[in-house]
Amino acid sequence: MDPKSANIHYDGQLVPYTKSDPDSAALAVVRTAPGNHMRQHVGGGRTNQREADVIAKEVLAQFCSGTRHEDIGVVTPYRRQVDKVADALLNNIQADTVHKFQGREKEIIIMSTVLDETKDGKGGVDFVDNPQLVNVAVSRAIKRFILVTNHDMLPASRHLRDLVQFIQYQDPDNGIFESGVLSVFDLLYREYSAVLRPLAARVQAPSTFASENIMWTVLVDILGEEPFKHLAVAPQVLLRNLLPSLSCLTTGQAAYVRNRASIDFVIYSRITNRPVLAIEVDGFAFHEGNERQKVRDILKDEICSTHGIQLLRLPTTGSGEPELIRQRLLAATAMRTAGT
Repeated sequence: MDPKSANIHYDGQLVPYTKSDPDSAALAVVRTAPGNHMRQHVGGGRTNQREADVIAKEVLAQFCSGTRHEDIGVVTPYRRQVDKVADALLNNIQADTVHKFQGREKEIIIMSTVLDETKDGKGGVDFVDNPQLVNVAVSRAIKRFILVTNHDMLPASRHLRDLVQFIQYQDPDNGIFESGVLSVFDLLYREYSAVLRPLAARVQAPSTFASENIMWTVLVDILGEEPFKHLAVAPQVLLRNLLPSLSCLTTGQAAYVRNRASIDFVIYSRITNRPVLAIEVDGFAFHEGNERQKVRDILKDEICSTHGIQLLRLPTTGSGEPELIRQRLLAATAMRTAGT
């Protein structure tokens, strides 16, 4: 890191330098909303979709405005998280593991720690909190380093905690930023943002699955809004009931439909009864962490595509679900209007 531009964490010692731009922090921490967002994968590795979303939706706009994407790098200790970040960014910002970034520099470096305060999350502290790893991550930045971490800011760590405390000390008013990226499924955690409390108080329970009860309440709220009052929603709709015939399906697809495959929620027109948008709520353990279920999900996606059924998958590790639903409903309505 350029000694005229920022502060550096080196071999466990924090060394302050002056800022190159008095209007911007050379070091900053962005902490995610309350909730345990890290996931341990059955085949090995860890990911934190929320940190990837925070980088894509907030950090780039707030901290990287005016900087070319080629001059921004995202580092993380975990290979699987590199893929999550790359999928979230969808542009030419370079993402890699901290170790692979040695020897490279960028104007701005963003680090995703991945960890949280669950037992599994704390279990990765020793690996992530390695002083050499922390030093490599920070020293790859020429002008600015942004640490994206969990809401509690890693109290079980030592070197990362020291870095966070140093940033707070250097800039107590502006060093720590609170992320506003939320998911309605944060209600599944014991702790969640106060912003979600009104929704929590309205959650209805027609299903045995808490995630589906949350989504049902969200959909009822959305369909009560003026642009969507002509629509209604039904839960657990058999896929067979949405298809005029099975003739254009493969043998495997037809067998899957006949085996009572269903859609979690179907939003349809009150006037024509035609489906407008199908929604699947995908829990991590049952979907992303289950290879057999992934095969079934692909079958369902292909069947819906063949019959022109708009399908929106909402992983419980995601964020911004209400706005995603509104966008897809408006787009689907516009398509149908253009088609008529």
